[in-house]
Amino acid sequence: MPRQFTSAVCTKGLMFAALLMLGACSSVPMPFAGKDKAAPERVEGAAMSTAVDAQDADGVATVPVNPIQVVPTPPLQPGSQALFDRALELLRDEQYQAAEVLFLELTSSQPELAGPWVNLGHVYLAQTRNEEAQEAFQQALQANPKNCDALNQLGVIARRAGRFTEAEQFYLSCLQANPGYHHARLNLGILYELYMGRLGEALATYHDYQALLPQPDTRVDGWVMDLERRVASVARR
Repeated sequence: MPRQFTSAVCTKGLMFAALLMLGACSSVPMPFAGKDKAAPERVEGAAMSTAVDAQDADGVATVPVNPIQVVPTPPLQPGSQALFDRALELLRDEQYQAAEVLFLELTSSQPELAGPWVNLGHVYLAQTRNEEAQEAFQQALQANPKNCDALNQLGVIARRAGRFTEAEQFYLSCLQANPGYHHARLNLGILYELYMGRLGEALATYHDYQALLPQPDTRVDGWVMDLERRVASVARR
């Protein structure tokens, strides 16, 4: 049975983290508090929440090992908070067209804010509008080059297009900015194992991923055991 993958898009039944409140421009968002979406095989993207901060979308790592490096942003314009909250409600309710209209309004009025661009990208992903999603995530990086949600999603998009080296660079850029962003680390391990044949690096990356979690991911435990046998078999040849 071929391995299956899912992207980090807003899907029915996905549990969302509590919405991040907007504070001072230099504040660090609270970590994502949800659970990974269960799947019997490899899961790409790890079912992350699309409810991200309007000003910056970096703080979605389950276990923030190191402080997240936040690029300062200007304050929201009057009325933008209510508009952003309403757009998130529409996104959670899968009313993608209506959510798109509001996020486009936010990106038009304040293109320097990463969060609306990231959420717009998730709106497009949910509708399989991948080229538009890629452009939205790239715009988020224009606002904040260290935006891990955008970097992770661009890695997934590049991997699906067969651009494996590019995908690796997106994941590594995210982890350089925020080593605790475990979704990108998991995706990097999957990339190394299944698409680049770099089994030793995949194994080390899975171990690093497990070390980030309060409790080991039982799915990845199974992958690690299988991969250790394969690495040992190659070494004996």
